[in-house]
Amino acid sequence: MSHRSGCSFGPGFYRIELISGTRRYCQTEAEVKQVYALLLLDTIKRVARDGYCLDEPQAEASRGVLDGELFLNMPENEARRALGDVTHDEYVRAYRAVEDAVLARDRAVAAGAADRPSIVVKKKGREVADVAALRLPP
Repeated sequence: MSHRSGCSFGPGFYRIELISGTRRYCQTEAEVKQVYALLLLDTIKRVARDGYCLDEPQAEASRGVLDGELFLNMPENEARRALGDVTHDEYVRAYRAVEDAVLARDRAVAAGAADRPSIVVKKKGREVADVAALRLPP
């Protein structure tokens, strides 16, 4: 197995983050279990999995949006095409907004936030459901 183009996770498919800020990368779950057994439990902050490279792409579920981190790692021409042939100014505006959102999310995670929300960019001309406006059953 190899990493997909645009992957920003790191050299392994699993990342063990220590309280000290140090990171250890592993290729398999078996390696994670082995390293986990060797480290003191109070030194481990979290274990992260590279879902971008390990999971199958969900093209059907995400036709109207583009993954934010993938977008940031794309060459400008490719990113502009992926967003629906946007202009240079629209690309710059989207890039800055996504970059700010990713940085804010990463800072929150580093400060101890429990969730790591996905960040997506809406493609030009596509309709995306407004989740906040959806009615929830009682």
